[in-house]
Amino acid sequence: MNLTSLFKLALLSIFVISCGSNQNDASAQESNTNAKLTLTEYSDYQCPACAYFYPIVDSLKQTYGNDLEVVYKDFPLNSHQYAALAARAAEAAKNQGKFLEMHNMLFENQRQWASGDAQSRIIGYAKQIGLDMNRFEQDLNAAETQQAVMEEKQEGVQMGVDSTPTFFINGEKLQQNPPSFQDFKALIDVYMKDTN
Repeated sequence: MNLTSLFKLALLSIFVISCGSNQNDASAQESNTNAKLTLTEYSDYQCPACAYFYPIVDSLKQTYGNDLEVVYKDFPLNSHQYAALAARAAEAAKNQGKFLEMHNMLFENQRQWASGDAQSRIIGYAKQIGLDMNRFEQDLNAAETQQAVMEEKQEGVQMGVDSTPTFFINGEKLQQNPPSFQDFKALIDVYMKDTN
């Protein structure tokens, strides 16, 4: 094992210890214990740059399959009026095992709900993905949901997140986001080689 590999292993250990886990985390990721790499994304559902990276991350998941685990973390920016609402909606959907469905709806329809009438549009998305609406609306407004979102944001701050999206590969923060799918893939390929 070379020095770079040891350093990456140490960073991963620190990341795992500092992040902790909870029972709902599995719904907010492509859970795969056999993955060679973990890509963690801190994002804001109202952030245009996050919407730009949404199809790139999706293509990476398709390309690497079981070799890449993707973990999504909330980091709603105060400058985005509906970001916290959207993050709470994703958390509320996670409670019913439909995090990814809501995550996808929020990014695919960002322009619509972010331009106004966000709450009614997001409730409409919850209906479309088949959520129990009474439970969804209770969870959406619950203090525990707000706390879960803020805990992920605080975790991000502690990890050095100061903008969205911010990516980590195996716990190592990317200092600059790769501008395209091909650039991101090339970077992941380097990490994949180090895992062999």
